Amino acid sequence: MKLTLKLIFLLVLVCATIVATVFVIKKLDEPDSKGPNITSAFVEQQINEISELATLHHHYRKNANYQDAKKLLKYMPDWRINQSVKQFGLVYQGDVKLGYDLKDIKINVEPLSRTIFIYLPEPKILSHSINFESIDVVWEENGWLNDIKFEDFKQFFIAEQKKYEEENSAELKRRAREHAKQIIALYLGSVVKLAEPAENTQKSFIKSWLHPDDGYHINLE
Repeated sequence: MKLTLKLIFLLVLVCATIVATVFVIKKLDEPDSKGPNITSAFVEQQINEISELATLHHHYRKNANYQDAKKLLKYMPDWRINQSVKQFGLVYQGDVKLGYDLKDIKINVEPLSRTIFIYLPEPKILSHSINFESIDVVWEENGWLNDIKFEDFKQFFIAEQKKYEEENSAELKRRAREHAKQIIALYLGSVVKLAEPAENTQKSFIKSWLHPDDGYHINLE
């Protein structure tokens, strides 16, 4: 009888020790209670701080030609002669910046599923500039009574910017979106405990019991 009581006492002691150890380990592993409260407002504040980093800066170099034929006679609108054509060819460099209007970014934090949902709208072109110091006029030719003027260069570059944006819009927006996703995920990972990647989520029963909290998941759409 005494042996049985001693055995029961030892078992209770061992169980109590295990529970106490687990409790201490979990307490040590828990994040500081003074840490950030993960809310939609908190995540929005973090994204506001990296809004400039989340923009895509695209630099390009382009060859382009300009040609214009002057109507020498109004009553013959379709008549052209070679001497009336003014034209030039040049090389220039430009910069396009794409990003997001922060008021259009939607953020929702779901505490139960521990998921941060971030909805990115269509990226917009924030600025598009020509580096006029980079312009290299390769060749130029004035037409008869049709000289090249500053206005020709002005209209040429306005058309060039619009043409470049139209031809490269899809690719630029794709790159801007991917860039923003990488920057947001990387930055949030430094201020919020994130879940482990899918390939690293397999845990033993003991580890899952001791560390049930895998952190937050980020869902970027």
